[in-house]
Amino acid sequence: MITMRRRIALLISLCAVASKVLASDVLPSEEPDLDAKLAQLIAQHELTGDLTTGANIPAVDDPEVQLGKLLFFTKALSGNKDVACASCHHPYLGGGDGLALPIGTLAKDEDVLGPGRETLTDNLYIPRNSPTVFNAWTEKRSLFRDARVEFLDWLNPERGISTPDVPYEQADPNAGDSLLQAQSRFPVITASEMRGFDFMQGQSNEAVRAHLAARIGDYGSGQGELFKNNWRAHFEKVYGASTSPGEEVVTFNNITKAIAAYEKSMNFTNNPWFAYVRGDKSAITESQKRGAFLYLYLPPPPSDGGEPPTDIPTQCVGCHNTDSFTQTKVSNYHRLAFPQIGPGTGAGDTQTNDLGRMHRNNSEADIFSFRSGTLLNIEVTGPYGHAGNYDTLEQVMEHYNDYRATLRDYFDNKRWCQQAQFKHREDCESLFVDAEINTEEAAKIVDFEISDGAPVLVPLDLSEQDITDLVNFMKALTDPCVKDAACLQAWLPQPHEGDPDGLQLRAKNELGVPLYLPANCLEGDTASSGDTLKLDQAECISGQMQYFKVQVNHDNTTLYLSTRGAQKTTRLLYNPRQWATENNAVVRSKTVHAEQVLTVTLNKGIHYVSIADSKPYQSVMLAASYDSALREGAKKPKELPDTCRSMPPLNYGQLFDEQAVCAGAGDSHFYIKITEPDSQVEIRTRHGFGNTNLYVGQFWPSRNFYDFSSQHSGSDEYLKLDGLQPGWYFVSTLGEGANHGTTIEVDIK
Repeated sequence: MITMRRRIALLISLCAVASKVLASDVLPSEEPDLDAKLAQLIAQHELTGDLTTGANIPAVDDPEVQLGKLLFFTKALSGNKDVACASCHHPYLGGGDGLALPIGTLAKDEDVLGPGRETLTDNLYIPRNSPTVFNAWTEKRSLFRDARVEFLDWLNPERGISTPDVPYEQADPNAGDSLLQAQSRFPVITASEMRGFDFMQGQSNEAVRAHLAARIGDYGSGQGELFKNNWRAHFEKVYGASTSPGEEVVTFNNITKAIAAYEKSMNFTNNPWFAYVRGDKSAITESQKRGAFLYLYLPPPPSDGGEPPTDIPTQCVGCHNTDSFTQTKVSNYHRLAFPQIGPGTGAGDTQTNDLGRMHRNNSEADIFSFRSGTLLNIEVTGPYGHAGNYDTLEQVMEHYNDYRATLRDYFDNKRWCQQAQFKHREDCESLFVDAEINTEEAAKIVDFEISDGAPVLVPLDLSEQDITDLVNFMKALTDPCVKDAACLQAWLPQPHEGDPDGLQLRAKNELGVPLYLPANCLEGDTASSGDTLKLDQAECISGQMQYFKVQVNHDNTTLYLSTRGAQKTTRLLYNPRQWATENNAVVRSKTVHAEQVLTVTLNKGIHYVSIADSKPYQSVMLAASYDSALREGAKKPKELPDTCRSMPPLNYGQLFDEQAVCAGAGDSHFYIKITEPDSQVEIRTRHGFGNTNLYVGQFWPSRNFYDFSSQHSGSDEYLKLDGLQPGWYFVSTLGEGANHGTTIEVDIK
């Protein structure tokens, strides 16, 4: 079989290619100098390795960015207060959601993200894969997969931005100053994404936006809709206070400006390829260099024995060009015949097809075409395709290499059933009954275009090594920050930044543990026994008994440990003072969806965990995440009866599950009995006068000796204790001054 390099050399000798570079200049007959060859192509394509010069990227700690971050993570901007922007665009999921097809409203658990997020009906409602928000600021022409938010003239932005709120090719006067701001106006008014199917039915898009702004600002039609509302101070810090009658600082325009600033701050362009372009020849591997050459030079092969057209760009770089690796030449959208799974947009004979760009411009020429997005950080932004049907870059390259063969394999074997989102569904094989019919409509047009001489999707005859090299090159476009939880923390809400409305998204996975950055344990290094686990960063573990430390920085912290790929016999063990073993473990993990989860409430200091098994394990993913045990949740706290109005005070005695009692004035002491392992206990105090603090321990606690405490001004206290083992636990309400009339209740789960 002819190798890719020899085939390119033959093509160069036969025809003038779109790159307009002489074959003798690019591919010498002697052994090529890959760096020199790439230098010529880099110069030809005018690459600089720098996207930020003149881009005016705001710092992540800019006040407007910080406000945008809080807005991006609040569920208050959705109609039923159950979806945040981050629900479909989370930094730990590559700026997307890790799903083939998104789930916005109607989620069974609104805080579960990634595989495991399901709808209450088990149906899918959103037809297209969530694009990444990473480096979305580099898109100069349009946003959304059908480019329905676009500059009328991207070389002359003053002409304005067209959006679905106005007819095609008209400027939207409310679009704002940027594509990012214009785009952020639409998820909140889309029923399946954030609006909800029953919110403000029959009312206009502008009415919905105005109401959401009034909800955030606590005025007009939205006044009082949030149980807690501290938004105004955040807006006034950025945009100034309202100074005249009728003026309002919390407007939908300011909401979208802040969200756009937050998204623009996501500048993840510090990648190895850019370092190479700037002169560091050791920044990428030899495989990545070979892949870069194929990417920048690979011409379309002759379509029917003739020469390829000289006015068509080379493959790959023709659709993802310049340093932004987005489309800046010719058209911004392409017909690629990716499998059409999902509910579609209600088009075609099946009513489950998606016409792509044609939905916006009504042009038959653009039927089934979609926008070419950036390839920057493409390694972490899958699944790929407008319907998210390919999980890996290798699968995408196989489609480009021979799309007909790939489609046959995809539908014959129902490959979507291998995707994490669908593989556990009993009805997986019957999920997308129209998918092959819908895809074939696009594929037939592509077949015709190929027969007519168009180069897109002509089989490339790439070898396995060629595909590996191309994929490795695309991985060189990854900024290390997007794979580092500590680096991404700046784009996540932090406890000290507050939660203005109590509706901040607390993202978790289907195991019920806080969302973390996954690891590729097929490629990843194995963590060494004795290491300190990183927060929110999965580690790859191999062995039979591995020991790790966990650093906890604050009292009353809930530690979550979980596995991926563990054996049925694998267990997680915890000890507060020494290396955890089967004999001394204070808390052991429980099995959740065939994986191990260990949850325990801790005070600050070093703690010890182990991953143990009776037989060796290989490439198990282990992750540690924290949360505050003092936070009662994202919605209105549980109400307690004012028991001191109806019963005598109690200074000593046993507390029973969900039986509120009146604590006596001054100091009161109680005990509770735990009968089941791995129990969760919530303890609340409410009502009364003066100040009452809450203390818990395995022995009678005091103000100076306790395991856990909640100490706030007044008598409104809360503790959540996880991972408690059977036995007696002791609770004290220790008053300061003239305190009396306090209700206390324990809930045991």
